[in-house]
Amino acid sequence: MSRMGKSGHDDSLLSSMASRLRKVEEELQNKTRQLEEKDSQLHQLRVRLREEQSNDKLVAHLRGQCEKAFKQIQEMEEFLADYGMIWVGNSESPENVLEEIREEEEKEGEQSVFVQPTWSQEESVGNKAPDYNKIVHNVHELNILAGDGVGLVEKGTDGITRVVQPDPIPLTLYHNGIYMFQGPFRPLSEPSTRQFVQDLEDGYFPSELQARYPKGMVIKLTDLREKNYVDKRHQVSFPGKGKTLSEGAKELAAIRGYGENVQTEDVATDTVDVVQKPSVERFLNKLPANVIRDGKIIDIRESISVMVGSSTGGGTNVEVAETAVVKQIQAGEGTSGQVSTLRVKLNGGSKTLIVKLQYTDTVGDLRDFIDKHKSGAYEIRTNFPNKIYGDFSVSLEEAGLVPSATLHVRDL
Repeated sequence: MSRMGKSGHDDSLLSSMASRLRKVEEELQNKTRQLEEKDSQLHQLRVRLREEQSNDKLVAHLRGQCEKAFKQIQEMEEFLADYGMIWVGNSESPENVLEEIREEEEKEGEQSVFVQPTWSQEESVGNKAPDYNKIVHNVHELNILAGDGVGLVEKGTDGITRVVQPDPIPLTLYHNGIYMFQGPFRPLSEPSTRQFVQDLEDGYFPSELQARYPKGMVIKLTDLREKNYVDKRHQVSFPGKGKTLSEGAKELAAIRGYGENVQTEDVATDTVDVVQKPSVERFLNKLPANVIRDGKIIDIRESISVMVGSSTGGGTNVEVAETAVVKQIQAGEGTSGQVSTLRVKLNGGSKTLIVKLQYTDTVGDLRDFIDKHKSGAYEIRTNFPNKIYGDFSVSLEEAGLVPSATLHVRDL
């Protein structure tokens, strides 16, 4: 009985211990579950804390932007007040404006704009024709704003107070541009001119004059919109046909007794020799033989003698090469670029070849014209400075042979 009682007691103890163990395990599972929930809540709290901190930075950033925008608005209002203007704003609410901005941004995103073009004054102003009626009306309004007709009380250096009128700015409107002050004429093809006209058309004082006239300026406007300005500097001074000395040679021959069958070339040459040669020689003798300019020795007397068709040496033959530049000049078309005049001495200086070429022409182009008057091997050089031009690919500007130079051809 005792053994059976002891065995039953052990079984009950084991079942009790197993039951208590199950309860402990259940409690452990509950605690583990609670701990996981606490960890999740803690993670959420940390995320919210970070979001709030970032929101604080965003709020501080937005506050700074608002303060900056408010300051800019104040400066703009002060600027407008200086010109007697008031900003009236927009009647739309801020919410509507923000909604429109979001819609525009979404549309721009859908259009996939890859390249943001840079600002250009020409694109900003445009090429539209000016509204002259609007400009005339706005100039009248601006003159009233600038105090046109209202005298200013100023105290002179002599201590006397006087009433003076502001000096107006002369401005003439043409169909193709404007003419301001004493010139020069400014065509509408220039971006700065279009910006000037656009400012007047928009009702503002021209921005380029605001630094010079910060309080505004009175404009004396002359409306010649129906006329095109013609620059007289580009007009031909003598549009008529020129005449040579030989055209009146027969009349001169009759006076001097040559007879009717005389050759006009002989009479003209004789007249030049008798009448002009002494004065030309006196003129050349008054000139210096050489001058130094930019480190180069320039033969002034010889160069002028070539230009007037004479020579101090007495036997120099001068010939002008038929270049493209010379043909343009003879045709009256003008030159398309900068021209260099080269005096090439041939045959020991007994012959001078005048070659007119563009700055961009090469030394090889110069040799092509020399080859027409020179056979055999030779080199092109200058005496001052002593230099040989052997690279045929360089341009005349790179070789320093502009705007003029005297060259010597030496046989090899």
